[in-house]
Amino acid sequence: MVQSQSTLSLGLVALSTMAIAVDSFVHQQATPISSAAVVASRASPQLRPLHMAILPDDSSSSNFWSDKSSSDHQNLDPKAELDYLPNDKDVSELRALRWEREALVQSKFASGDELYEIRQRTIEVKQELIDARKQFNASPTKIEKVAANKRIYELEKELVNLNGRDAEFMYAVSRDMMAKAEMDGDTRLAEKYRVLAEEARLCIPELNMHGLWVGKYGQYGYEMINVTYTDDDTMIATKITGDKNVPAGKITFTVDLAPVISPTTGQLTHLEPIELDSKAQKQWGKKYLPRHLGKGQVAGENFTNAQWMEGQMILVGRFFSFAWVPIGTQIFFGRPSSDLTIKLLKEAKEEEMKNDPVAIMRDAAQNMWEETHWNELDRTAGFDDEGCFE
Repeated sequence: MVQSQSTLSLGLVALSTMAIAVDSFVHQQATPISSAAVVASRASPQLRPLHMAILPDDSSSSNFWSDKSSSDHQNLDPKAELDYLPNDKDVSELRALRWEREALVQSKFASGDELYEIRQRTIEVKQELIDARKQFNASPTKIEKVAANKRIYELEKELVNLNGRDAEFMYAVSRDMMAKAEMDGDTRLAEKYRVLAEEARLCIPELNMHGLWVGKYGQYGYEMINVTYTDDDTMIATKITGDKNVPAGKITFTVDLAPVISPTTGQLTHLEPIELDSKAQKQWGKKYLPRHLGKGQVAGENFTNAQWMEGQMILVGRFFSFAWVPIGTQIFFGRPSSDLTIKLLKEAKEEEMKNDPVAIMRDAAQNMWEETHWNELDRTAGFDDEGCFE
């Protein structure tokens, strides 16, 4: 019974402070906001822990995956990329202003281990706030009530600051408030929430991984995927180069990344991060690795008996892995170099040509058409066959 009352009180505290948190953060952006919305909850199932694969050093270049050995890569300071703002004379003023704005937005939100420390402190503050309110109600004298009320004010202020540093929290609340404003027909308020939600979203790493990645798919070697997102913040990883089981053009995995706050606890509902041991912490410069629920696709040869199974995406600095949990398969992904991108695409094209006679004829016809096209252009331009470049 005591636990139920504490949970209910914590839920009321969470809901009452959500509006304060958003209002405070929006005032920092010079955009007044005045209402709050109750957000839905979604339980996160408990999954058995995964054994991490052996991963490359996070201090390597962002274009980690290339057709060279890992010893050939130049080591770079990973923190330098976050602090670096291009200062090239050729960069347009508009682009420079955009970079400065993004850097300013990034500075308002916590990241890495600091984010998990903030979330842990948030839990502690909420419990302290419950205790302080109980103390206020139980105080027999006016002096004691004043002291308890002061403590409540201090804790609420700290909670507002903590929530304002959590990009996922602010994104979830702002997005739901935007939907409420749209339902109420308040387009001006909805637009302000939209801007705030977009800025917070830009500071959530797992929601900004668009583009090409390369991972080693066991016996099939390196394969390229393209990451996109749906409107409901689901990551879609589509194969650019495939294999006999899941070919190019098919989805290899999806990840549900929409942050949701439980109205019961006021906390984001997501999997607990993986906590690294001391050796791994020293290697990676971080203590926690975020992870998210997903679904991975498997199939027999020629994409037969295709099915989805439980999966997890694990963020590892500038890299990530996806695990097909039931079969214990984990694939590590990194950004490909331009050379490796061209190489993989060329090999995929050659493999297609090898297995498809029609594709060979189509490619030959395309080449002949292009040659004829440029020959016709040369003739109409007045170039002679001899001496035209003299």
